[in-house]
Amino acid sequence: MTEPRRAAILIVDDEPANLTALEAVLAPLNQDIMRATSGREALRQLLRQHFALVLMDVKMPAMDGFETAEIIRSRLANETTPIIFVTAFGQAEQDMLRGYRLGAVDFIFKPINAEMLRAKAGVFVQLFQNTEAISDLLLQAEAASVSKSDFLNMAAHELRTPLSVLHGYLSMLQDGTFGEPPADWRRVLDVLNVKAGELNKIVDDLLTASRLETGTIGGNNSDLDLVAVARGAVERAAARAELLEAELTLEIPNGPVLVHADPIQVARIADNLINNALTYAHGTPWVRVSVLGGDHALLAVEDRGIGIPHDMRERIFERFIRLNDPEMAPQPGTGLGLYISRELAHRNRGSLLVTRSEPGEGSTLALRLPAVPVAAKAASVAV
Repeated sequence: MTEPRRAAILIVDDEPANLTALEAVLAPLNQDIMRATSGREALRQLLRQHFALVLMDVKMPAMDGFETAEIIRSRLANETTPIIFVTAFGQAEQDMLRGYRLGAVDFIFKPINAEMLRAKAGVFVQLFQNTEAISDLLLQAEAASVSKSDFLNMAAHELRTPLSVLHGYLSMLQDGTFGEPPADWRRVLDVLNVKAGELNKIVDDLLTASRLETGTIGGNNSDLDLVAVARGAVERAAARAELLEAELTLEIPNGPVLVHADPIQVARIADNLINNALTYAHGTPWVRVSVLGGDHALLAVEDRGIGIPHDMRERIFERFIRLNDPEMAPQPGTGLGLYISRELAHRNRGSLLVTRSEPGEGSTLALRLPAVPVAAKAASVAV
């Protein structure tokens, strides 16, 4: 644990003897006590540094404590600087009314009760130190986040080159560039290609997540038919669905459902949703992809898989979060797919949410995007 940062307390009084007395009372707090013998000097001090507390005498010549406080409060940097006024008890009611209107946090009455003053000042010193500690932690967290993003970006870039070389040589081995491979190599080459593809997907997810976090990911929006996006995603998933003996269906309107979005990003979201639905299934997967029109176009992916616990419905959209099911073998991936999908949805003025889910019964995840109006209403048909 690091030592708390020393707080600065500004004491303001035109009488040096009063300043000396205040210093003696506050000395046990072991903080930095700064003096000002006038309102103008106090204002100069406040321009130079930040104070945990200002103790200000009300009655001062030229510029009294209230006038000084009014100027202090007019500065954005000192809007919340705590001010405790020191006043004679005989004028307390009148002074307190004016002081609180100016944002005073408290009053101390003359003659000063040393123990009470220390206790009140100590509260504001502790508040200042806690605030500074939290600010330091936030800065450290931001720096760590930037460092982590930089590392992920660098690691992904460094991995991409050897992976590209590996994938290229595997392709040449398969297509006979180096001669016809023996029959018993075929299965091995197929497995290596699949694993190289998985690694490439992990690297791509890391790069995309890093770019999303730093705001450097681009976009090329255009009018896009969400029906065509859904059809393309189902076609791309067909081979995997066939291998899993999955039931993969598509339900779309007769006409187009237009949105204004980036085609590559929306396609990536659709691919992620379908692949997740195929992955997190007990037994034979069942997946239905549907598109609905309206003021907001909807691309929904429904499954009868393992479902999502209620307390995880938002957490699954966080980075590196994955659902763990004891009955399922560990699945390849980074836990970035849904995080990336939701971020891309937001960048296209849309949203991605869980609309239905029950553990053991399946889920429905839906991408919602603002629709571009079309002339004719679409009638829904099953394909």
